[in-house]
Amino acid sequence: MESELSKKSEGNFLIIKGRFKSNAANQYGLFLLTLNPMKRIDNQQVIVASYPDIYDLDPNNPWNKFEEDIVDRKWKGNYSNSITSSIADSFNKLPDDAKSMNTLYESTYNYDYDQMDVILYDIINRIIHDKNLIMETIIQEISQQELQNVRDNRSKPQKENEDAKDGKKDDSNVILKIKPVLAPLNGKPIYELRIGDRIMVNIIPASNKENYYIELNELRDEKKGIKPIPATVIDIKSQSSKSSQIEILAEIMPGVYGLCLEDEKLIKLKLYDPEIDTLLKEAGALKSTRSGSFSNNEKGTSKGIIIMSIFLLFILLVFVIFIFIGW
Repeated sequence: MESELSKKSEGNFLIIKGRFKSNAANQYGLFLLTLNPMKRIDNQQVIVASYPDIYDLDPNNPWNKFEEDIVDRKWKGNYSNSITSSIADSFNKLPDDAKSMNTLYESTYNYDYDQMDVILYDIINRIIHDKNLIMETIIQEISQQELQNVRDNRSKPQKENEDAKDGKKDDSNVILKIKPVLAPLNGKPIYELRIGDRIMVNIIPASNKENYYIELNELRDEKKGIKPIPATVIDIKSQSSKSSQIEILAEIMPGVYGLCLEDEKLIKLKLYDPEIDTLLKEAGALKSTRSGSFSNNEKGTSKGIIIMSIFLLFILLVFVIFIFIGW
């Protein structure tokens, strides 16, 4: 008889929350894997550190709070980057092994902790190398709408600043380093940029602060780098000197801004197009739209230039013939 737990899993996202510790290696870790209904890893977070207090974070906490705790600790920088990256890479490569990936999903779907833990334990212990490694896992199930609501809420201020209600300046704003996405053919010249324009930008992973927002909003693509997002220009500063930089301040989300310093004054920036660009909350959304659109425009423009050049050469040839006949 099929269990009630497995019945209600159909169409939902399955989240594996876990913690582990190796007393021999003095390593303590947390991880979270989000499995979508397509039996793929939708998102993963992991951190390993030599501080035992990290093991105090309870996997029984709600998944979004557990994930934020992992990202927050990574933001602070107190963790082992090499071990963390090695385990994260192993999780990322898991879909390449179809059998293991399918077994992991099916065991999670059926709440078969024994089989699920065998796979996860093996992945982690290949890096930690401790036969006495201790691991604890919890499965949490949520709907796609619940997942999307949490991700959308993360783009909003967590709490309203009391001073703002009184008309006072809010000094709690976050400013991240960004760079604009370029569009050489049909973009807007940077010298024509105006306040209120929405441009596509990339957050530069220059520090833990930028990496925190990249991880929290799932903008990191292991193969293609940081995914672009739209931002609204709220300030532009440029001096008359040719060697001076153009400073662009843009709002990414309420309370979070991006600062861009650009030396080149002849570049063209990509404007946000709601019909083509997305916030990239779902993997691959931009790949199938924006890149294809840019390629078609580029091909169309090149074809038009060739036709126009041939036409002009034809007119010039006719003109030269008439001159010779007149002589």
